[in-house]
Amino acid sequence: MEKWKKWVGASLVALSLPFSVNGEAHAEEKALNIFHTNDIHASFEEYGKVSAYVKEKRDQLEHVLFVDAGDFASGNPVVDLNFGKPMVDVFNLAGLDAFTIGNHEFDYGQAYLQENMEDSLFPWLGANMSTGETGVENPEPYTIIDVDGIAVGILGITQAPPATAPVNVIGMTFDQDYAETALSYQAELEEQADVIVALTHIGHDQDRRLAEAVDYFDVIIGGHSHTTLRQPVVVNGTPIVQTGSNLANLGELTLTYNDETEEVTNVAGTLTAVSSMTSVDEEVQAVIDGYVEEMEDVLGKVVGYSDTGLTRDGRFNGDAPLGNFWTDAMRDFADADVALTNNGGLRDSIAPGEVTLNDLYSIEPFANEIMVIEMTGAAIEDVIAFSYSRDNRNQIDLQTSGLHYDIITGTTGNYLGANLTIDGQAIDENETYMVAVADYIGTGGSGYQFEGEVIHETVGLMTAAMEQYALRLTDAGEKLNYYREGRISIKVDPSGPNPGEIIGSTDTGLYSANKSTQDVGIGNLYTDAIRTKTGSDIGLLNRSSITGEIPPGSITDRQIEALDSFGNAIVVVETTGERIMDVLLEQSRYHNGVDLQASGLTYTLIPDGNRYELANVNVHGEPIDAEETYTVAYNDYMHGTNFYQLGNVLDDSYGPVWQAVVDYVMNQTEPINYEEGSRITIEGSEPGDPTGTRTVAEAIGNNSGVYPVKGYIVGSIVNQRPVIGEGTHAVSNLLLADSPNETDRSKMLPVQLVSGTAVRNGLNLESNPTNLGKAVRITGSLEAYFSTPGMRAPSTFEWIEEEGPVEPEPPVCSFDEWSGSQVYTAGDRVEYNGDFYEAKWWTQGENPSQSGQWDVWKKVADCYEIPEGPQEWNKDQIYVAGDQVLLDGQLYEAKWWTQGENPSQSGQWDVWKKVAE
Repeated sequence: MEKWKKWVGASLVALSLPFSVNGEAHAEEKALNIFHTNDIHASFEEYGKVSAYVKEKRDQLEHVLFVDAGDFASGNPVVDLNFGKPMVDVFNLAGLDAFTIGNHEFDYGQAYLQENMEDSLFPWLGANMSTGETGVENPEPYTIIDVDGIAVGILGITQAPPATAPVNVIGMTFDQDYAETALSYQAELEEQADVIVALTHIGHDQDRRLAEAVDYFDVIIGGHSHTTLRQPVVVNGTPIVQTGSNLANLGELTLTYNDETEEVTNVAGTLTAVSSMTSVDEEVQAVIDGYVEEMEDVLGKVVGYSDTGLTRDGRFNGDAPLGNFWTDAMRDFADADVALTNNGGLRDSIAPGEVTLNDLYSIEPFANEIMVIEMTGAAIEDVIAFSYSRDNRNQIDLQTSGLHYDIITGTTGNYLGANLTIDGQAIDENETYMVAVADYIGTGGSGYQFEGEVIHETVGLMTAAMEQYALRLTDAGEKLNYYREGRISIKVDPSGPNPGEIIGSTDTGLYSANKSTQDVGIGNLYTDAIRTKTGSDIGLLNRSSITGEIPPGSITDRQIEALDSFGNAIVVVETTGERIMDVLLEQSRYHNGVDLQASGLTYTLIPDGNRYELANVNVHGEPIDAEETYTVAYNDYMHGTNFYQLGNVLDDSYGPVWQAVVDYVMNQTEPINYEEGSRITIEGSEPGDPTGTRTVAEAIGNNSGVYPVKGYIVGSIVNQRPVIGEGTHAVSNLLLADSPNETDRSKMLPVQLVSGTAVRNGLNLESNPTNLGKAVRITGSLEAYFSTPGMRAPSTFEWIEEEGPVEPEPPVCSFDEWSGSQVYTAGDRVEYNGDFYEAKWWTQGENPSQSGQWDVWKKVADCYEIPEGPQEWNKDQIYVAGDQVLLDGQLYEAKWWTQGENPSQSGQWDVWKKVAE
């Protein structure tokens, strides 16, 4: 069978078009329409719409398939408390043709896995797994479906090993070599099928790698990474699609198959939002409603009330409010010293208001249980180190109660060490502690190894612990109000080693903090790199692709790689000036600021009410031409979305963005420095501090996100009342202001000082009263504190060296030397013995330093630094009327010209008079 990559260069424009329902374009061509979903995660409330939509298309079209790429399970207690059966029921009624098993299908245990497979009217696929002697039926590696004359082969590949509790897959094996698995079935699939589809649950990044290594698939329909691809992304000639997650979209593919040549000649794809569908399959909806009604009484039970809500946001950078509540409940339930749970288990957030059992089951759909393990301090340290650095992720993964920990990293985010404390005291490596953990990680999930003695394999369900804890707080009259408390922080040690090879340097540093208001150093570097690598007219990258910073100093290759958490690849397209301007404008309006960093292109955003207009768009210094064709380098994520996609692919073989940046840096002979705000500006905005540091006023005005804030320590809050200046201060907080003399509380930022942290130890005014009035820069989470805009969980601080008064430059005077024989008139200036004089009238032969009885010369004031206030009397200095001097502590004022006359004696002419004050 011939691959469609042979025509992809000429026909790729089809990928940007919505799929057609017109059937066959020519007598020898057939249109195969494939509808697909993935990662529904039990969000089945609107599945009646999807079923109706697909059934309508089956009636309209001749060749139709309907498939799902895995993870129907885990996310909705209505489904999960029924162990997945509701999803199997609606899949059956909707007429699903094939399903690849996802990692969460294992979550209910092997008995329910087998039961769900037996109840299904469609094949479960998994070519790279074996259920061994577990008693669970082994999924088929592939299926061949005759779609009205077109033989379609569908190969299923699942995540290896699947991200589920290890106990769920005991006795099963999984092959991690996805490409080798695919190649092993190539011959038999090509022999039996006209069209070959890979239906995978391995994630978009792995789908790309699969396409690079295996070239016989006509399309890869993916899942697992929740990637929303509004059009197919083409890698090595193979289109890849995915719909996102939670039944937000239905994917639609049209493959044109030529009977005569026996090859696929075109692939087009798009997504349809489920919310836009209007028809409902009443039979399917009745099943859904029945399950929902059946569970209402159980799930509607109110267990508490939260003013703050319990959000999981921020969990990858520190402790999250939901993580704090969750682990507090675990520790209380298990009567443990420490509780730990992984971020992957926090599946959703809880909004402010009543908290119900439905909320608890929604955030924890896996039926995880709590283990108790007795561990040494050293073993806990090992777990924390692994949690941050596993798979080179370099991010927080364990939420905690009882234990506080600071991760110490280098400037690339590379792990250097950790500081662990319990009750404010450093953890003892030899002491033992009772640690409550989620059984998923306690039994080896995600690679964790909890070394120690298992005291209890389970003390109960995670959801039971949260329910009991919430009810206990409620009964005590407390609300479920949780914040980010600073239990976990990441601290950067700029002196720490940067891994990798030094490839260049920067004097100024390269930052991304101001990417929403202007071009930034990291953005300029990245876009310059991809434009240089590809020789394109323009380089463009969206702001979510531009993150992190490179401080002044050396740049290493690992440093660059670590900044690119997405691993996006470069794509070069051909487009028009009009399309470029449309995307610039649409995205700036959508993001309410600058979105696209650029190389080879400059532009200005003009605020117009609540939106922006575009101005001064130039390409290499010349106004952009709407009708002109330009080549643009950007990334595959941007090309895969309809809101960024610019045009037809010219080349997608340049590799990852980060590698282009490494190559670019290595080729520079000078340090890489950029002046931010030189390419992209918002009219009326001043360039910001490249490091993102905010003033106190800015932090109060925009109180969200994690930022450094600079200001003066002016006081603290004691018993809800501000204490400004000297006094008895609180150890737990301080007040920051833009002026050391500020007295208006509304212009102060309250800063939380978390117990046991270096920030509290170094800044609190109780222990450090001399900090009052000092300038400091503190980095933390900007959010409400003491019911006003504030900062919580600060992670680092640094003192700001205040600049003293600027010493004036000594005057520069240059005049001709005085000559006794020369005639001078008023205004003439001379130099004599290092001093500078100006003639007041006609003179000749009168020494300027003595000036004579007529006071002919005066010193040129502009040539001297004049000290403030009266100075000590100098017998060699000439004074004139009004000059004041000090002598023996007494102030005198000259009544007229004088030199050498002691003010205390004043002489016969009474030249000096005393000044009372």
